[in-house]
Amino acid sequence: MHTSEGSIFYRKIILAAVLFLFWIVLTSTLVPVNIVLGAICSAFTASVSAAILGRVLDPQITLGVILRLPIFAVRLGWEIVKANYDVAKIIINPKLPIDPRITEYRTYLPGDLPKTVFANSITLTPGTVTLKIEDDKLYVHCLAAHHEEGLHEGKLERMVAYLFGVRKDA
Repeated sequence: MHTSEGSIFYRKIILAAVLFLFWIVLTSTLVPVNIVLGAICSAFTASVSAAILGRVLDPQITLGVILRLPIFAVRLGWEIVKANYDVAKIIINPKLPIDPRITEYRTYLPGDLPKTVFANSITLTPGTVTLKIEDDKLYVHCLAAHHEEGLHEGKLERMVAYLFGVRKDA
């Protein structure tokens, strides 16, 4: 097996394993027939993806990213819960500040995948929506001034940087 063939095979195995774990979570059962069907479907999907896309996984999806993903997901989930609470307070009490604005945010994250994950993380947190990504700039609609301030504190960006193992150059 050539090195590139070995790499593709290895990535197919990783993709199939991730898909299989996703299958187990969705079916939430360990019945043997579900396990066999999940393994078959996961292997088939990984092979078809490789054939159609010409690659199996984005090169930025490494084993480290996969291992850090659950921690990132929990932290992002907590940020979403906090943002939901904040927006609910604004809706219930109209005296709280609503001051819509569009802000520009310059990110240090390299590559399309980390920027896309960052933009989607912003959009998933209520009170903010990513409107556009241009090079290293994101244009974000914020419901209130404190949402803009929260964005510029950089917590979500640091979470995505952690996920992809990116360090900010000082």
